[in-house]
Amino acid sequence: MHRSSVPGSVTDPSSVQLLDRACRRLLGYGTVFTDAVLERVRAEVPYYADPVLAPPDVRETVGTGIRHGLETGVDPSRLVDVERFTRELGMRRAEQGRPLDEVLHAFRVAGSEVWSGIIGVVERDRLGDMHRLVHVAELVWKSNDRDAVLVADAYRQVVEGVAGRHAERVRLILAALLETRPEPEFTRNAADILDLPLGGRYAVAVAEATPPYGRVPLAAPEIKGIRLLRNTWGQRVVFVAHLGDRPLDALASGLVAGPGLRIGISPVVPGLEGLARARDMAALALRTCRGDGEVVRLDSRLPDGLLVSRPDLSTELVHQVLRPLYELEPADRDLLFDTIGVWIESGGSTVAAARHMFCHRNTVLNRLRRIEQITGLALSRPRDLVQLTLALDAHRLLGPAAAAG
Repeated sequence: MHRSSVPGSVTDPSSVQLLDRACRRLLGYGTVFTDAVLERVRAEVPYYADPVLAPPDVRETVGTGIRHGLETGVDPSRLVDVERFTRELGMRRAEQGRPLDEVLHAFRVAGSEVWSGIIGVVERDRLGDMHRLVHVAELVWKSNDRDAVLVADAYRQVVEGVAGRHAERVRLILAALLETRPEPEFTRNAADILDLPLGGRYAVAVAEATPPYGRVPLAAPEIKGIRLLRNTWGQRVVFVAHLGDRPLDALASGLVAGPGLRIGISPVVPGLEGLARARDMAALALRTCRGDGEVVRLDSRLPDGLLVSRPDLSTELVHQVLRPLYELEPADRDLLFDTIGVWIESGGSTVAAARHMFCHRNTVLNRLRRIEQITGLALSRPRDLVQLTLALDAHRLLGPAAAAG
């Protein structure tokens, strides 16, 4: 509160001397003045009047703050004590979890009461012309504002540090749950730290960007009734979803795969201990994506999941079933692949397949007969049709190289 605490200020010396006398007189009042300020703080800030919410050291900090402020009015060299105290106060209140707004409100009320005390003691004890205090009012209030800024800065630094440490702790815990099935005690502790039910309904989604323009989500989307936690897995992003009572469809519809992005979703698993398995199934679903922009649930593509889970067997299947077709000219081979694929997707209807391919029904029939002749399979036999369908899916998922064995 001294003129030297505001660089470049010019204040009437007699006003500064009056302020000096007032500060000394209030220091002499000791705890009586502290109690009066504290009473005002509790009246103005209900948070500090609550016996449960209020910091237990509030009386001590109010007294220390008043003493430092008044001593600085007497001796400007004590300014360093004020700065140290205000920073420590901000840090302590942050560590205690007290709301910053309430802390600053109490700080400013206390500062206002100190100024009122200075005016009152000058008038009551006839220390001088009370009107001369106008010349030091700006110094006092600038000093109070500066100290409030120091409190807020120290508070925010602690909060940011705590938030960063908590985020890192959450990341490591999620990574452990997703990598392997941990010990029951670890899982119970993880549930407490993550604020998740131990035995809830969970699913995992894995998102992968495809070059050159794909970008993985930087944050978890908001989905009503579903809590999502985001983690990284190499170049991929993993979302752990606590579904509550929401269906898996709600998660799938809430995830958007834009251009250059693919998302695979696991089936529902019971409990946090199932997250590692869910992550593997979500990654499997991701591998069944047929193109960018897809959000795929594994439970809707289980046959594809089986094929990509055992690429060695799938490659052998492609080699045995489709190898003869690869001996054809590429254009001819691709035409037959397209025809059988459209025919299967059309439910075995040659009329629907012909309409889709803009050709005659007999043209489709002729191509199907060629496939039967080349592969030695009969499309009328269910087992042969299943084998051919699986081989075509494996060809699509694994690529033409699978036919080379």
